Amino acid sequence: MKNIRVIQVGAGSFGKSWMELVMNYKNTELAAIVDLVPENLAEAQKITGLPEEAIFTNPADAFQTIQADLVLIVTPPKTHQQLAIQAMQSGFHVMMEKPLTHTFEEAETLLNFTKDFNKKVMISQNYRWRSPIQTVKKLINEGTIGEIGYIEYEFRKAMKFGGWRDQYKEILLEDMSIHHFDIVRYLLDKEPLEVSAQSYRPEWSWFSGKPTAGVWITFEDDVKVNYFGSWVSRGKETTWNGDIRVIGDKGAIEMIDDQVHCYLEDDQTGRRVELVQMEFEDRMASLDDMVKSIRENRQPATTIEDNFKSFKLTCMAIASARSGQKVMAKNFSPTSPVQHS
Repeated sequence: MKNIRVIQVGAGSFGKSWMELVMNYKNTELAAIVDLVPENLAEAQKITGLPEEAIFTNPADAFQTIQADLVLIVTPPKTHQQLAIQAMQSGFHVMMEKPLTHTFEEAETLLNFTKDFNKKVMISQNYRWRSPIQTVKKLINEGTIGEIGYIEYEFRKAMKFGGWRDQYKEILLEDMSIHHFDIVRYLLDKEPLEVSAQSYRPEWSWFSGKPTAGVWITFEDDVKVNYFGSWVSRGKETTWNGDIRVIGDKGAIEMIDDQVHCYLEDDQTGRRVELVQMEFEDRMASLDDMVKSIRENRQPATTIEDNFKSFKLTCMAIASARSGQKVMAKNFSPTSPVQHS
């Protein structure tokens, strides 16, 4: 079976790591690179060894010239909607880095647009495809702790990015929390009903926006989630996955420092659970799922229809943080408070 040929749009620092993934995965071939910055393209050409005729500054030129199957978009969120539409109109499947788009309105427009095209559109929510998360999911699916009542979720990092991220007013919720919200949706297999959030900027913060937030979410079946995250933490940090405690009527599952422990009934000792073994993890697993979905003519796990729900939850949290009011999913609509900066 022939390899899936990929046109990658975006060759910045994160784009370079995607190039290596595409080149190292056994079922894909990097066909072309697109970027607006000449220095990025020069560096990309060194990394990939692609000829001049496979290097482009204009996506439309690449889409018209290169024979390929999939367009991989690794660019700032403001560009996602237009690039995805261009790619679909040119006959390609689409895979994008998160978040889905820059605003809720753009996400709705893109989701509706995809319904007229028989193409796979996937957002890489790579945190799902990590062994600790898969281990927690397996325990939940096996009914190990019974009916889930609530989840405690904490994320603490001290990160300095620079670039376009510094323009975000809700930097944590907009750029990071969608990973964690998507994990919660995935673990529970339920959808949120209401969200209350508060974000703030500690006085020592190096971000211009608000890098710390607390979010209270009520999911279907009255399952509660208490989430706290910070980009300007002091002291011991969590892993990128965060620390998660899932509490059920028969016990609890803890994922702390990416180690999983299970506690049944009133047991205070618990047992350490061996992590699920995976053929591929993280972004490579996302790429693998996308390729298989094309070959098997099925939808990828994090298809645009599914990811729209995680993006909506993120926008609800942002709207609540900005308005100071509870946001209901059934009444949620794209108004000014949910728009990104």
